[in-house]
Amino acid sequence: MSDRKEDLERQINLTFAFLSAESYSRKFLTRPWIRANVSGYRNLSDDAFRKKLLRDLAALRRVGVPIEQFTNASGFAEGEQAYRLSSESYELQEVEFTPEEAAVLGMAGEMGQSQELGAFARSGWTKLAAGGAQRDLSSSASVTNAGDLRTLSAKNFDAILKARHRGQRISFSYEPSRTSEKVIRTMDLWGLVPERDRIYLVGFDIDRNAPRCFRVIRITDVTAVGPASHPMPADTNLQELVRQQLRRRSELVDATLRITPGRAVELSAAGTHQEQDLWLLKDVDRSWLVRTAAAHAPEAIVIEPQEVIDQVIELLKAARGQEV
Repeated sequence: MSDRKEDLERQINLTFAFLSAESYSRKFLTRPWIRANVSGYRNLSDDAFRKKLLRDLAALRRVGVPIEQFTNASGFAEGEQAYRLSSESYELQEVEFTPEEAAVLGMAGEMGQSQELGAFARSGWTKLAAGGAQRDLSSSASVTNAGDLRTLSAKNFDAILKARHRGQRISFSYEPSRTSEKVIRTMDLWGLVPERDRIYLVGFDIDRNAPRCFRVIRITDVTAVGPASHPMPADTNLQELVRQQLRRRSELVDATLRITPGRAVELSAAGTHQEQDLWLLKDVDRSWLVRTAAAHAPEAIVIEPQEVIDQVIELLKAARGQEV
């Protein structure tokens, strides 16, 4: 086992030496140079060095490292062996992902860190999700470990992804709020959309005969009930659809805040600087804004809208009452 580890370390060192050859101002690595500069070859007899080097070069070639051998190369002594890495054959092609693949990878990373979904994420679920979530995560706020994926059950997430992949209609129990009774809803599923640490199920709501979105942590008992009959229109932007619905429900708001310079960075990072200490925040989650502004008071003060000001004041009064 020890010999295998030493062989691997030596072969890795040799590969890095080839990759770094240009920084040594040389295109070729000669046997004397390798012996003197690559860890693992020093203090070997001539015969032992030659055998190990040839064995390592063969091993690297077998795993796809394109090492070329030259004899009597220009600038070297007659009969001297020299080696070069064919970098044009070794470089990986640029990797690009579709919006669906980017969403899957982004969510997979989060799931791998969560609790119940951690084992599920490591079980190969991405094979099912390849045609799933319709969202390019590179152009929006990413899903974070504190978001909805932290509490979403693996069973429901699996059912959602399978239905989206197979183009199925689903039914589910939906709880509009913690104080509301659950209702059964039916939807032709279009995708999953992350929006500020929350995940929304988006599709054509059969009961309302219109596109709708539902926050996934309020959904249980997801069941496929047959083929979908309302495909997503080609020009649909699911992210914008979610934001429009959240605006209509007043969950997204625009707000102006006065922020002490250098403080309440979480709020200023979400907004645009206007003048002096004023910041404009657009399309931010109302509950997040109220909680965060209250946490940073008085270094962050909401100037408008009035309903957000009132909610911040109520939250601060409640917190003060609990302290007493």
